[in-house]
Amino acid sequence: MAVATTETYEAFGLTVRSEIDLPELSTADPGGPTDPDVTVTVRTLTRPPALTSETSFHAAGQRDYYLQYDAATVRVRDGTRIAVDPARGVPHEVLRHVIVGPALNHLLHQRGYFVLHASTVSIDGAAVAFVGESGQGKTTTAMACLTEGHHVLSDDVAAITLDGGTPVVRSGYPAVKLSTEAVETFDPPVEPPVRTCDGRPRHFHRLRHDQPASPVPLAGVYLLEDGPEIEVESLSGGERIMSLVDNTYAIGTLGSDGQAATNVGVCGEIAGATSVKRLRRPRDLDRLPEVIDRVRADIAGERC
Repeated sequence: MAVATTETYEAFGLTVRSEIDLPELSTADPGGPTDPDVTVTVRTLTRPPALTSETSFHAAGQRDYYLQYDAATVRVRDGTRIAVDPARGVPHEVLRHVIVGPALNHLLHQRGYFVLHASTVSIDGAAVAFVGESGQGKTTTAMACLTEGHHVLSDDVAAITLDGGTPVVRSGYPAVKLSTEAVETFDPPVEPPVRTCDGRPRHFHRLRHDQPASPVPLAGVYLLEDGPEIEVESLSGGERIMSLVDNTYAIGTLGSDGQAATNVGVCGEIAGATSVKRLRRPRDLDRLPEVIDRVRADIAGERC
């Protein structure tokens, strides 16, 4: 595992000071704030008894989470601290996937964001989130947007807040996880991965476009499903809310302290303020440009 001299980065509008090298994140401006919003440290963690070999998540408190993976045990506290206890011999890239993914996403939840398990892009200045079961092609759809000239805001997560009743998305970090096959097939505008290991099916590729500094209004959430043709289907009010509930990233944290009810309320506010629809399409990579055109037309309110 590679541990760097402490470096300061930026992600989701936060400054992150890390003892672990995180090349997927942008380096912070040296003239910026001296006190970081978030610290990432390496240390030995005393695991609570509730965190057994059969569990991957334990809430020691509403703002104190333990995450357990083969690569590391992680403690996320108060929306400001991530402590990492790596397994012996874990490759650096594997550890980065844990920190930049689950650890940072749970921290965003602690900071009050509604964290949606989604790949998020910007189409004509509006944020669009793609949700769905694992393997439904969230990242592939976002990559297709990228190849069509749109921007990826965040990979595998949407950090949403309500700004005066309008849902807005905070862009994450300028990297996206892609398989070698996807890169060779589509040739998206990304940089080669760095410091990779053979055990990972997908690697972080840095994006070539800048991330917006300000939150982007959320224009729509699309629930990806298989279908014989490309079609967008409206959902009932209850279906819209449950689509958001089911795809809440930190859903494992909601079982205590009334957070589940609060989460449903937030999902209701978001569903009432933005479009949440079902997007059916065939699993045909050649038709991905048509899928993106259909989404763009739907966002623009055009009749198809």
